[in-house]
Amino acid sequence: MKQVNNRMKFAAKQTGVTLIELIVGLVIIALIVAGALALFGTAQSSQSSTQMVQDLTAMRSTTKSLYMGQGNYGTSGNNLNDILVIAKRVPTTIKIDTSTTPDTLTHQMNGTVNVASTGAGFTITLTNIPADVCVPLMTGAQNWTSVKAGTATAITTFPVAAATAATDCATGTTMVFTGS
Repeated sequence: MKQVNNRMKFAAKQTGVTLIELIVGLVIIALIVAGALALFGTAQSSQSSTQMVQDLTAMRSTTKSLYMGQGNYGTSGNNLNDILVIAKRVPTTIKIDTSTTPDTLTHQMNGTVNVASTGAGFTITLTNIPADVCVPLMTGAQNWTSVKAGTATAITTFPVAAATAATDCATGTTMVFTGS
């Protein structure tokens, strides 16, 4: 009889999880995944900003070094992409398409990079720049003659305030950096 009672007690015990426990577990997992995705998006945006700053700095340095001592960058309006490609001065993170004239340079956010002469200086135009990358590019801009985002007026005083950068970056996805 004692053995039968033990079996009845055992049968009355819960042997699995209830539906509520399962739902609570799934909610906790969903919160963890949502937090991880938010952190991933932030990290990815930060990495994109850092990479764009490095690419832009490299493009400016190599353009300046190619024309050092010449007094100008050629005829105003001339595209300098071909010359930078031939001289192997384009950062490896920028894709090069030599099947177009001039060569098409594409940055990591699938926008273009265009380097052009202004005569005594040059411009680097970046397209398809999201606001979360634009703002750090503007606030970190140093040693440029001017920086322009979207349809905003070009800025010639540095450093650029974060509030100004945020306002300017909201006007479009094209940025123009002018150097000399």
